[in-house]
Amino acid sequence: MKHIGLMFAMQKEMNFFASILQDLQQQTIHKCTFYTGHIGDKIITAVVSGMGKVNAALCTSDLIKVFNADIILNIGISGGIDNSLKIGDFVVGKDIVYHDVWCGNPYKYGQVQGLPEVYHSEPTLVAKLKKYKQGLLCCGDFFVEKDDKLQEIKKMFPSGLAVDMESAAIAQTCFLYNVPFLSVRQISDVPGEENQAEQYVTFWDNAPKNSINTVREILEII
Repeated sequence: MKHIGLMFAMQKEMNFFASILQDLQQQTIHKCTFYTGHIGDKIITAVVSGMGKVNAALCTSDLIKVFNADIILNIGISGGIDNSLKIGDFVVGKDIVYHDVWCGNPYKYGQVQGLPEVYHSEPTLVAKLKKYKQGLLCCGDFFVEKDDKLQEIKKMFPSGLAVDMESAAIAQTCFLYNVPFLSVRQISDVPGEENQAEQYVTFWDNAPKNSINTVREILEII
């Protein structure tokens, strides 16, 4: 039976998802609660990692080492940095980079010394999600809310679609453990726009329900 490690960005998403897991059990590790149950023929262990790269890496490691997850699925929100996207769109992170890492020459901007310049979601899973926009996610411990920061990231990564604070840390951890992963992000706001705060608040009216419906669809594919 396949065991899927599922990482959410927000507790409200987790609460909704946990209610549909069968034979639900809970376990707390590193101050995070992990919910294990099953949906159909799949075992699911889900957790809210909290914001930032360290939280994401710790929870990913626990899903792999403690719960023996075969695949890590990350569902979260991102700020859109490409004008082809609108609020509510889902983006498959085919490629993932850090936008806040610099280790000096000869390494590329965003590359941790001795590790890949770019991480990749599992290609076989990405290929099954062609209905969604696919491309580059840019990750860093920085909440992007001003246009000058957005432009700085876009200059370094012109093909970037969205920014978040967890995806590359999840990708790096999975790379080190040799475990496949998939990152799918929903656009919550557009950094730099005058009404960004209002966009973000309005987005949350329907976001949890939309995210769970997407999770159900992806779980059927995996």
